[in-house]
Amino acid sequence: MSKHLYILSIILFSACHHKEMAKTTDAVKTTNVANPVSATKEVTIDPSADMAATGAMYQNTGFEIKGDTLVLTVQYSGGCKEHNWELVSNGMYAKSLPPQISVCLKHTNNGDACRELKIQELKFNISKLKNPSGKTVVVKMGENSARYSYN
Repeated sequence: MSKHLYILSIILFSACHHKEMAKTTDAVKTTNVANPVSATKEVTIDPSADMAATGAMYQNTGFEIKGDTLVLTVQYSGGCKEHNWELVSNGMYAKSLPPQISVCLKHTNNGDACRELKIQELKFNISKLKNPSGKTVVVKMGENSARYSYN
């Protein structure tokens, strides 16, 4: 009886181990993250923010301002753990017409070593980026920029 229990335990362990290994395989699959109603997060203004530290790797494939919302589309590798995103600005406007302000998207992958290609839409309320001396500011993130107009 214990011999059968031992064999059954090995089979179950092997099946679970194989399932976890399948998630970390070198074969990359592409999946669109089920995120139809992305919660809108607030931009963080931090004068001491390191605008070059973006955290875990990702690729920005979409950058658009709709009203007071910056909509970003990102691609990253993962699939086993939750990823966290934070939009940060140091709050400093460049002296230009219209003024420009830089933002940085910080990505925390929480140690996710899986290799599935994820695509996710992120939304951030950027109303804190309004320049009090005007009605337009250019929001820049790396090579991307968009005009943000407000009343």
